[in-house]
Amino acid sequence: MHLTRRYFLQSTGALAAYLGVAPVLGWPHTLRPLSPRPVAKGRTLVVLFLRGGADGLNLVVPHGDPGYQLLRKTIALGAPGQPEGVLDLDGFFGLHPRLAGIVPLFESGLAVAAHAVGYDKNSRSHFEEQDVWETGVVGNTVNSDGWVNRHLVTSQGHGPLRAVSIGDTLPRIMRGKATALAIRGLEDLTLKTKRADPAQVATALEHAYCQHKEEHVGPALDLLAQTARTTLDGLEELRSMSAQEYKPAAPYPDTPLAKKLMQVARLIKGDVGLEVAEVDLGGWDTHSAQGGAAGQMGNLAQQVGDALAAFVKDLGDRIDDTTVVTLSDFGRTAAENGTGGTDHGWANCMLVMGGGVARASAAAARNAPARKVVAKWPGLLPEQLHDGRDLLHTTDFRDVLGELVRVHLGNAEFAKVIPGHEFKEVGVVA
Repeated sequence: MHLTRRYFLQSTGALAAYLGVAPVLGWPHTLRPLSPRPVAKGRTLVVLFLRGGADGLNLVVPHGDPGYQLLRKTIALGAPGQPEGVLDLDGFFGLHPRLAGIVPLFESGLAVAAHAVGYDKNSRSHFEEQDVWETGVVGNTVNSDGWVNRHLVTSQGHGPLRAVSIGDTLPRIMRGKATALAIRGLEDLTLKTKRADPAQVATALEHAYCQHKEEHVGPALDLLAQTARTTLDGLEELRSMSAQEYKPAAPYPDTPLAKKLMQVARLIKGDVGLEVAEVDLGGWDTHSAQGGAAGQMGNLAQQVGDALAAFVKDLGDRIDDTTVVTLSDFGRTAAENGTGGTDHGWANCMLVMGGGVARASAAAARNAPARKVVAKWPGLLPEQLHDGRDLLHTTDFRDVLGELVRVHLGNAEFAKVIPGHEFKEVGVVA
């Protein structure tokens, strides 16, 4: 029987409506067998991408900066202690009031915010900046795979399901030569067919992805067979888990993000070797009617805070080996615009929480109080703004990503995961 890529997807039950399967394979002669070192066993990084450009100045609010209230006449959040005011963290920074669910995580040392984060070539374009944050490469992102996929290529895991995105399509951050899966949800999977032979599937993959048959060589076919086997192992794990009822240890709110994070918790507790999970939450492009404590921005903040709080409770002790990080396209303008919103800006904040943060907090507490916000704050007065309009970046986002890959995931090849960058310590995880 002639096996095609379509038959491969059908025979494994991986129909496009339910499952997106990578690898995105290169030409056979470009594939080289690697001998990567194992990563830290049992560790998981959860990437929450806030798509659209979240307003970091109203998520982690510099209420102690004299420029904050001056720049935001209608959308500024009130001072701590006022009705619907900022939830104070350290006397200078505070959280949006609808992020109340994660305040206990900051108080316990389980969460930290990195602020004034970005890089110096921000184009303010959604498409370009999502590519940069997902590839970890500045310039030439068209030919770059995702930094999560480079992590998979440069290291050895401990199970068949190393990287999973909860969604309809595989995001750029996970695309590349290594196997990564995109699933809508375990309940949607219908993997009922018998397991195919890895050699047959390798042949199908070879036929589907390669055009020059005369260039096929032994090592390339070996790697194709290995990739097929890894994919099938992952699908088998998903099929097994989808047949079992999941009872979370804590209730989740009935929101899209919470449902996705519950799937991630299920995979983590299922011990399938998951190292990186990615989930999206869109809607952050608040050009008008952004609101302060209420409104579009407030509703999104509530969804994030409540979902993350439930996720951490559900994981229980497993949070010790799990770290969550938020990414977004860019920050937003420091001043509100004429329609009660904010436009595409520059630097932003990143929320980081989990066991890696707790270890860093404990280490810092030996010498000084644990930091709730890590920032070299540039200020919001007119002369302190980038181009007179934006929060200036003082921490490169690649330093945060590199630290998560190196310290939390234990990948010694982090410089290959985030290439072309001279790393500086941030201290968000240990």
